[in-house]
Amino acid sequence: MMEQEQPLEASEHAPKPSASSARGIMYGMLLAFAFITLLTACGLSDDDKQKGAEHMHGSETWQTTASKDVLPDFLSNHTEHTSDLYRAVHEHADIMEQMNCYCGCMDGLAVETPHDSLLRCYLAEHPAGEDGVTWTDHSTSCGICKKEMEMVIDLTKQGKTPEQIHEAIDDAFKPNKAS
Repeated sequence: MMEQEQPLEASEHAPKPSASSARGIMYGMLLAFAFITLLTACGLSDDDKQKGAEHMHGSETWQTTASKDVLPDFLSNHTEHTSDLYRAVHEHADIMEQMNCYCGCMDGLAVETPHDSLLRCYLAEHPAGEDGVTWTDHSTSCGICKKEMEMVIDLTKQGKTPEQIHEAIDDAFKPNKAS
């Protein structure tokens, strides 16, 4: 009897890929990814360019709008009262800049980068630049920030000075430190 030859498996005849061809495939995929990313970035709609896209900055959402009169999109998820507080920011910015915020944001407890005033709870960057106004959503979910802003607006309407407003906010929110 004749011995039958066993057929060789196809993989035994296939050339083994070299490291350089695997590297070439990897570089090709990276180049394709970079090209797609570039096309996506260049394809932003005019709306996105006019009204800056939202982006995360630590735990805060930031959005740049064309001017102080254009409110950020993230306010659509909140009450009209919250939007009204944001509308009042620029009218009261000079006073807000002098006010402490007592929600913990100035100590870095509520945010990654400590705020320097109540104004920073509403505006991510102040003064506004040529490219518009950058808003932050920090105060949209903070009752203390909102309450302090309400006091700034109400006390300003009553004719109180910035010093009197500062004192009223300190009296209402500043923690009592034991001596």
